[in-house]
Amino acid sequence: MSLPIDRGWAWVVVTACTALFAISAGAGKCQGVIMVEVIDKFQGVYKPSSLLWVFMSTFIFDGLFGPLAGYLMLKIGHRWSAFLGLFSLVVGNIGLAYAPNIIAMIICHSIPTGFGYMLTSFVAIMASSPYFVEKKALAVGLTTTGSGIGAFAIPPILRGLFDAFGFSGALLIYGGFSVQFMCLAALLRPISYYTKKSKKLPTPAGELTDKEVASGNVKDSTDQTAETDVDSPDTREIERAPSANTENKAKEKFNWRVILVPKMLMITMCSVVYMLGFSVTYTCIPAFARECGISDNLVSILMAVSGAIEIPCRIGNGWLADRKIITTTAQFAICVFLAGFFCLLCAIVSNLAGIILAIIGVSAVGSSVFSLEPLVFRELLGDSHVTSSLAMQAVPQCVSFAVSTLITGVIYDRTGSWRTVFYCISAIMMVSSTITWPYLFNNWYKGRRGTTPP
Repeated sequence: MSLPIDRGWAWVVVTACTALFAISAGAGKCQGVIMVEVIDKFQGVYKPSSLLWVFMSTFIFDGLFGPLAGYLMLKIGHRWSAFLGLFSLVVGNIGLAYAPNIIAMIICHSIPTGFGYMLTSFVAIMASSPYFVEKKALAVGLTTTGSGIGAFAIPPILRGLFDAFGFSGALLIYGGFSVQFMCLAALLRPISYYTKKSKKLPTPAGELTDKEVASGNVKDSTDQTAETDVDSPDTREIERAPSANTENKAKEKFNWRVILVPKMLMITMCSVVYMLGFSVTYTCIPAFARECGISDNLVSILMAVSGAIEIPCRIGNGWLADRKIITTTAQFAICVFLAGFFCLLCAIVSNLAGIILAIIGVSAVGSSVFSLEPLVFRELLGDSHVTSSLAMQAVPQCVSFAVSTLITGVIYDRTGSWRTVFYCISAIMMVSSTITWPYLFNNWYKGRRGTTPP
């Protein structure tokens, strides 16, 4: 049976991955709906600021579990990793339904939910990769639209459940709702399904070997080869998909030392600084809108629309990356800068038009940064180190989330102005893009001289 590269079952896998991304990354944007119910349940017992840490710690654990999630995915495969991630989400919902205090909520909800979010979203991004060559970026873009779909669809579902069944009943039903996605996870057919006899293939040109990553040597590795077990009777299909065997232990090993590679450090630093600004935008936009005299109902509608805006923009960024008009790294840097620029316009205008600009910027280009990250790592390090790179990057990102919340609180406490907060957020995001500029300029300059960029 030939490999369905860029066709057939490959699109079934993309559909399943989109749904998995919706229940993980998309649902993560809906934590505010649950937090309101938790505040009501513990009113008079805990301050809202104390309960906020229950949900903030979910995303902190999300990042901390990045390396473990990457290791598990390579060890047990995409399908079983998705099952485990969804099971963790169910455990987190049940734990929150009956947790009697903050400590219990962090242990029973934040930890399993953070692990479930990381593992499920990780699988969703990576599972379609072996099935695509020419349309790989488009496949990733389509998958990450699940974030917008989840952010658009899940809040009304949760709201209806809480109104109809109360706090505990709603969370139990929502947990049962998450279980149904295991049927979609079962569609993540491993590449070994198509394999019958062994075939030796060279490592794709420009891709780093484990030895190079371990030593920090990032020179071109086009002359090096590695034996991989890709079994398919259709040799032409295999040659189109040199990265197709995700179960290959020799090639797809988790490498902790990838963090030492200079290109990896560059993107990680850019992403970490960017997260210092971006991670609080969805929280700050409603507060800033209220300061500008905009009604809460209108803001709620605009925030829901932001999820709809995100869907075509992520697809568009994936389509553009496949066209290779510019490098994916340059596209990544442009999106980072534009997200900050739109937030700066929001602070300058400070009215309904400004809020709309911020929502467009955050949804259209700001969120697309995260769907471009695996494509950037693939471009800079090669297919075999994408999983390790994303997993290792997640740890410093979670630190950014915690630090940004504290910084935002200090700025607002000192100034009493959300407009000032937005000036700071926009400056941080625009500055983060400059981290990639020396590398991009060096590539451009060497391209003008006709030499091969590093």
